[in-house]
Amino acid sequence: MVKKGAAPFFSCKTYLVLLAVLYVGAAILSSWNIIKHTQASTTAIEDILKTYNMKNEGSLAIDRYAKEHPFLGMLFSSPVKQELELPSHDESVKALSSDVTRLLKDVREESSVAAWWSWFLLSLSFLYVITIVALERSFMARGVIFALAAVAVFCFVIGVLAPAMVIWTAPSIQMESGKLDFVLQHQVRGIAAIIRELLTTGHWIVGGLLLLFSIITPLTKVGLTFFVTGSHSKTLNFKIGEVLHAIGKWSMADVFVAGVLLSLFALKAQEATKSIPCLGLYYFIGYCLLSMSTTELLTHSGLVSGNNEKKLAGKLGARTISGLFAGFLCFLVVSSAYTYQQYSANVKEDVQASTSPGKLNNADLVLPAHK
Repeated sequence: MVKKGAAPFFSCKTYLVLLAVLYVGAAILSSWNIIKHTQASTTAIEDILKTYNMKNEGSLAIDRYAKEHPFLGMLFSSPVKQELELPSHDESVKALSSDVTRLLKDVREESSVAAWWSWFLLSLSFLYVITIVALERSFMARGVIFALAAVAVFCFVIGVLAPAMVIWTAPSIQMESGKLDFVLQHQVRGIAAIIRELLTTGHWIVGGLLLLFSIITPLTKVGLTFFVTGSHSKTLNFKIGEVLHAIGKWSMADVFVAGVLLSLFALKAQEATKSIPCLGLYYFIGYCLLSMSTTELLTHSGLVSGNNEKKLAGKLGARTISGLFAGFLCFLVVSSAYTYQQYSANVKEDVQASTSPGKLNNADLVLPAHK
């Protein structure tokens, strides 16, 4: 009598569940740190912009005028400072030099930590997806679509909660004693912050539509995708596929990204107004790309059309799987070298405060990757 081979200790489904649990746990930790340190970085940028206010810059401008016109300066310098409640010369110099320098170091350090957590999350997501592809031996299997949808969720969460853009206006006024440069206004913009601001200021219609089409609709699509990957009812999956096709055209996430990018380039064309894109914008773009790719794979996989056996008949070869892991190793080496060069090495360099808020975009206020 021939003894049959023993059954495997773990089934493929068990491995898929275990990998999903491990990925979700690590991704939650990474996402929390990315959002936390990106917000800390933009908070330091806000403090820098607050320091370059008209009071600090105006105090130094009046002192320059007093040196060039001693008689008039003696008559008008002190009354003007008292009337406008301007700080002293020493206080202004300290704020615009040592305080700004300290804050610039904070920007570098927080940006570096956020960048390394972002590198870890992207590398982990890449490894998770190709591992599932290797186990399923297909790009259109349930596990692969689930993995892509899971990665898209974390990109969406970071894209919504993390700051997406920093905008400030720094006019330059020509005076006899030189230019008076100061930050007139500044704002940190994120998707969640924009929606909250619209709703709290009474713009219910605009805020509600943005909430519906840019947050609720994408989350609904992801939730239905998760359901389809776990459901084996062909009839129900077919109906859900029709729903996904119907609501896909109403998702304004890609439209929102296009609008933000257009406004970003429009702001860069203005002399007095400057802007910096932050990690939240990039992750939201990543979510849009992943969401469209996942929907296409779901449609062509046959999970929502009832012919998944035919669609999943072809299996990937060992050469394709090896190529995917080789691509991951190349990504890991290149991305780690880039992150170290642009962030960690940048933290070790000396930081000096800019002499003018109008030059902040060319100084160390920009996150290192955007120099």
